[in-house]
Amino acid sequence: MLSATFELLPDDGGAKERMLACARERKEKQPLSFPSAGSVFKRPKGRFAGSLIESCGLKGASVGDAEVSMLHAGFIINRGQATERDVLSLISLIQQRVFDETGVQLEREVKLLSEVSCPCIC
Repeated sequence: MLSATFELLPDDGGAKERMLACARERKEKQPLSFPSAGSVFKRPKGRFAGSLIESCGLKGASVGDAEVSMLHAGFIINRGQATERDVLSLISLIQQRVFDETGVQLEREVKLLSEVSCPCIC
């Protein structure tokens, strides 16, 4: 595609308020105060990964400086100097515990750089 044409419509006056409401909701429900890769696991059919993790008592669980967020159990945050090994170990612990207690196999949503080939990352 070499070009595109867009038609912009006038704002009804509520766009800014909707934007601010979305930002407030994210701040209340997601651990934005610490570095993270976002939601770690895909949503299992008919379930929520964060709810399953929380039901297994894993909020606050940690390996090194990698920790399951107390705000949203679907996020792993970096409390300081978490390593890739810390994060992957915590992911494995979560997957095993959730499977053992619920029978649900959580699938990672985050991709590791070693798993993707992207010419833009050099």
